[in-house]
Amino acid sequence: MRNHGNQFYSWTDALRSAAFQVISIGTSTGFATTDSSIWPSFAQLLMIFFTLQCACAGSTSGGIKVDRVVLFWKAIVIRIKKMQHPAAVMKLKINTMPFDDDVVGMNILFISFYVGIVFLSALILTALGVDMLSAFSGSAATMGNVGPGFGIVGSMSNFAQIPALGKWVLTGTMLLGRLEIFGLILFLTVKSWK
Repeated sequence: MRNHGNQFYSWTDALRSAAFQVISIGTSTGFATTDSSIWPSFAQLLMIFFTLQCACAGSTSGGIKVDRVVLFWKAIVIRIKKMQHPAAVMKLKINTMPFDDDVVGMNILFISFYVGIVFLSALILTALGVDMLSAFSGSAATMGNVGPGFGIVGSMSNFAQIPALGKWVLTGTMLLGRLEIFGLILFLTVKSWK
């Protein structure tokens, strides 16, 4: 029998394990049945995408959410069309429902903050001596509250090897991701308490 990726004995076994890992990350349950840290780089990159994006609007899982990603890509398409036809009047719509420019702007701002926070916390972790894959996937995993990352924070490991300061950074990242960035910023702003 052919060995799939030095870990699985059949194509169906590999598909089942991959589907479980993707669903676990997409729903931010944090379960793992196999060591995805030894998977090929392509599979790991796809898993990091699902770590960042996660589930749909209204879900209790973390991540940017699919609705924001769809709005983002539709905004890019409209921007390109407006560059081609500067006088055209175009409104971003999803299923015939129009979206205000303010909503689209807040969506893009949220995604920018989200990715920026993941990048900044990964940058701090690499400055503390954590390898790049572990730092980035660990930052993305804590921001999305999905559980495992890759490398030393992989699905068959934990965050114990991260330096103490790095754990504090990841704790802050986790709080920002779980409490939604703008909600936590408003909570910490004294003027919003009145």
